[in-house]
Amino acid sequence: RPASCSLPPRLPSTFTSKIGHVFYFMQASCVGREHILAKKRMYLLVQGTSDFHKENPLQNPLLVEAEKKISYNCCSQGTICLQIQMEKNTFVPGQRVIFTTEINNQTGKCIKTVIFALYAHVQYEGFTPNAERRLRAESSELLRQEANTQITPFDTTKIVSTFNLPQVLSVSSSLQDGEIMSTHYELVSTVHLPWSLTSVKAKVPIIITSAPVDPDSCPPLEGQLSPESQECQN
Repeated sequence: RPASCSLPPRLPSTFTSKIGHVFYFMQASCVGREHILAKKRMYLLVQGTSDFHKENPLQNPLLVEAEKKISYNCCSQGTICLQIQMEKNTFVPGQRVIFTTEINNQTGKCIKTVIFALYAHVQYEGFTPNAERRLRAESSELLRQEANTQITPFDTTKIVSTFNLPQVLSVSSSLQDGEIMSTHYELVSTVHLPWSLTSVKAKVPIIITSAPVDPDSCPPLEGQLSPESQECQN
């Protein structure tokens, strides 16, 4: 027969890393007088919630600039100016992130490669048996694009890029109110300059807020029982 289960209003997202993970599953059991006759477990992808975005309003529009003086060919010098422009920097999982990168190449060399990447930075808080506070950080690359272009000397080029965010993401948060894990995101554009053995980077903070996830776009996953899972039985 049909059964239902209401999730609590505040939950962490489904999450997996080298340090820790959060799993959710639903379990149905058919029990006889003395034995369990059948058992079915189904993993769920759960989008978490947070109040972080209420404390961090939209920045609209957003412009970040990085400039670097470059030396090459022993005595030649020039400047690379890198800009990222966005209409907003707050998104929900599954949205499209559209941004424009402008590269002003004031050197006598050609620029051939620009890399765009979205990073998640997670910080964990815990305590030792002696109640000593410990912090540990972990970073991972979620999305990556590489633009092969020819930015000629003393010229400016604009590149419009799009990232499609995953349907389930940990929401942006901070280590407050007893939380053991905080997450923040960063969009990074990198211009590699192999002829000077250096690079130029522009970084934009990205805020991820909670939103309902379409169940048709995130089907449940079947698997083994995890001791860290949170259980909902019927």
